[in-house]
Amino acid sequence: MTQRDRAVALLLLASLNAFGFIDRVVVALVAEKIKAEFLVSDFQIGLLGGTAFAVVNALASVPVARMAENYRRSTISAAFLLIGSAFTAFMALTVNFTQLLAARLGMAVGSAATEAPPHSMISDMYPPEKRASAISIFMLGVPVASLLGSFLGGAIAENYDWRSTFLFFGVAGGMISLLCFLFLKEPQRATATIEVSSGAKPSAWQVFTGMMGSSTIRFLLVGVTCISLGSFGVNTFLPAFFSRSYGLDAGQAGLVFGTISGIASLVGTLLGGFASEHFARRDQRWLLGFPALGSVIGAPLFVIGLMSGNLAIAIPVMLVGSFFFYTAMGPAIATLHGNLNSWSRATGSAIFLLIVHLVGQGVGPPLVGTVSDTASSMIYGGNFATQCAGAAGQVPGSACAAASAGGLQMAIATFAGFFAFGGLALYLAARARHRAETAA
Repeated sequence: MTQRDRAVALLLLASLNAFGFIDRVVVALVAEKIKAEFLVSDFQIGLLGGTAFAVVNALASVPVARMAENYRRSTISAAFLLIGSAFTAFMALTVNFTQLLAARLGMAVGSAATEAPPHSMISDMYPPEKRASAISIFMLGVPVASLLGSFLGGAIAENYDWRSTFLFFGVAGGMISLLCFLFLKEPQRATATIEVSSGAKPSAWQVFTGMMGSSTIRFLLVGVTCISLGSFGVNTFLPAFFSRSYGLDAGQAGLVFGTISGIASLVGTLLGGFASEHFARRDQRWLLGFPALGSVIGAPLFVIGLMSGNLAIAIPVMLVGSFFFYTAMGPAIATLHGNLNSWSRATGSAIFLLIVHLVGQGVGPPLVGTVSDTASSMIYGGNFATQCAGAAGQVPGSACAAASAGGLQMAIATFAGFFAFGGLALYLAARARHRAETAA
């Protein structure tokens, strides 16, 4: 591939990644409107935003990755994005929570090819010393999704309705998939120096056992999973937190959420890729050590902003704390792919992301919702679930609204602690990698 081919491919892959992720942002933005219309609890919102998506997405990701090892990765990624975008648009037609949940499962299948196959393509497009930054550029799709989804999605939901938001992004995602069909080139597969097994095309089980045989990958998996648990658990409810604690409407909450998560992920993703590579030239431990240090620093800063009670303080402090939560993925995938060959990287990424997302997105949001419901009920002191259901819990100044805001704040603060645990595990992964290289 020429330099221009690589640039076009990376841009299209980042766009594909953005629209594979944007539905997760939109669900968080319109959660309060869905909750009021369908009379559901925070646990059910967590189920919709997290578990329902993550379980199906994770289970579909490995078969999709196996397809990508044998067929054109670019075509598979584009086709599955088209499927996911169609289900995103279908969510606009739902009339009850069950239908909404069913459409969400279809979206999960469509998103199963927007990460692992592109990871494999990028590792064939760039040499090992440039993979962390290249994958970080690909991961810019996530902050773009956060910014676009928050600003535009919040405005559409507030001026029209939440169904229009899903319809808009479903159509837009379909257009991106068509561009990928037309212009996304397939890179030639190359073989890495480090193999998982002796076979050119190892089975999924061989890839998994090869990964688990490395202490570096085990610690890496724990670290990224903890960060994912905190990230999905917190971000699913962050717009609702600003609505409940500061009285912001959907558009305003989307603007604040986009400012924090969008800008933080944009800066953090680039910082993680390029800064980690820069410091790793002197000492390879910094490839994972940099995001490890950032996660430990960022967690308490985020909680300080969350608990401040002042919007002017909360936004900048939470923003600075959030910078560090998005530095890990580029270095993590680059480290993982250093232990895989071209015929196993999609599978390796799929297995890695299966565990990360199944725990992070599958468990995080409903657990935060459960903690929020429990804490809100304790603060309220009465039958919170019945007396504060739906719109009754959103009346400004009411006891229900106060209890709901306080309970959610406590839940988010609790789960922010997982970022620090993730940083510690990344440090252990960096140390294990250094020991393995020194021994070799």
